[in-house]
Amino acid sequence: MVKDTTHSILEISTIHGKSSVTGSKIFRPLKIFALEKNKACHLVFSNYGGGFVEGDSIDLTIDCKADTVSAFSSQANTRIYRSEHGKTCKQTITGTVGENALVVFMGDPVVPHQKSIFEQHLFWKLEKNAVLLVIDWFEAGRILNGERFAFDSFFTELKIESNGVPIVWDRFKMDPSQNNMNSPGAFLDHSSYINIFLAGDENLTRVKSIETQLRFLAAQYFHEHIENKSESLIRIGSAVKVNEQVFMIRCSAKNNDLLQPFVKALAEHMSDKELLGFNPFEGRN
Repeated sequence: MVKDTTHSILEISTIHGKSSVTGSKIFRPLKIFALEKNKACHLVFSNYGGGFVEGDSIDLTIDCKADTVSAFSSQANTRIYRSEHGKTCKQTITGTVGENALVVFMGDPVVPHQKSIFEQHLFWKLEKNAVLLVIDWFEAGRILNGERFAFDSFFTELKIESNGVPIVWDRFKMDPSQNNMNSPGAFLDHSSYINIFLAGDENLTRVKSIETQLRFLAAQYFHEHIENKSESLIRIGSAVKVNEQVFMIRCSAKNNDLLQPFVKALAEHMSDKELLGFNPFEGRN
């Protein structure tokens, strides 16, 4: 039997200078915990069963009203479990970032297990002077158990619009049975990747602050001129100013541990009082 797709809703508004959840309707398999963090709102995603079980479907609409400050993270890696009957696990998140609002979407990696099928769609709309930071993070299975690119299919899509105009449309599909993931044109010996998108007017103070930190971290972790090629292969990345509204980082690595320091340093920067005012990864190992 195909599971019904039930539409979940989150609304975040500013009340007396503080961002709070003012409306929610959440259905299985999704769980969301709301944490109070000074003037910002911190929402933590989780799942019943610790991940996506065959056929699970999440359809979530997020409305972050004007002047709100919100962070979305996860309890742990998002695991996609084995599909015994060829059913797809699917996640669709449609979000609005209101005027002068800030949203930081910073979850842990998606980890597709052997024989799993996963499809993800992230759609965000930005209003005037809104800022959005999105992290899209992936690891190719239970690497420590020797499982690597053993899933059946993985698809992810991110689309961002600003004032009704698309400024990001990023799509990526992996089908290991049809493609050689160890090819130099794919992952070679890497098993993890991370994409970071910063969207918002480049003249905004928040955008300048986050972009400066991203450039600093890119200079620290990525190298344009490599002397020792064997060392360079553990992590490869690039930082690109796409246009006046988008700054982007792409990075792949041999394993997730090599990407953790980059993300943790970025999360720590979010504790600036002009941004979130707290670290969404605080307390992590």
